[in-house]
Amino acid sequence: MMATLAIPAIRLIASRVVQWLGAAAAAGAATEVARQRTEEAENSRTTPISRAESPAKEKERCEECPPDQGAIALQPTSGWSADAIAYQRRVSGMPEAPAGLLCEWSFNGVRFDGFASGQCLLKEAKSTYDQFFDEDGEFRYPFQKKIFALMTASAVRQQQAAQPMPPTRLRWHFMEPISFAYMREAIRDAAPRIEVVYFP
Repeated sequence: MMATLAIPAIRLIASRVVQWLGAAAAAGAATEVARQRTEEAENSRTTPISRAESPAKEKERCEECPPDQGAIALQPTSGWSADAIAYQRRVSGMPEAPAGLLCEWSFNGVRFDGFASGQCLLKEAKSTYDQFFDEDGEFRYPFQKKIFALMTASAVRQQQAAQPMPPTRLRWHFMEPISFAYMREAIRDAAPRIEVVYFP
């Protein structure tokens, strides 16, 4: 009688052991799959594509940019128009300054309106200069030509300071089309390594 009762109990215990072993095996398999996927993810970091991308990113981070040795300088804006102030802020990308001032960048003893270190790019912003030209693109008054001669001399000084090129770059931005067209020609002749762009 006892033997007869023991048989079902033994079968029940055996089935539970089999279930437990199955669950353990499944858990072990899941763990192994997770381990393999983790390993694959780690290995993917060293695939040829990843290795090709890495040096480029490191180069962007590590390439020396000489203007990084410059410093912020404060420019008073007394007498400036609101348009001129807003345009320089937009182009320069420099930090906010106290009221009545703009942050500029000083490098090699010369001021620049802005500096983008990641691009090794010095910037200059020129706005509201079309007022000096008539509808035919001529100066309204002869003395106004001197304003643009001084601007050209400033471009030459900046090019001389923005060295070495490369990696240093220098870009002049013009808000208005007539002054842009005029200065593009003047700068091309006097300081040809400066990028001149129309940026309204």
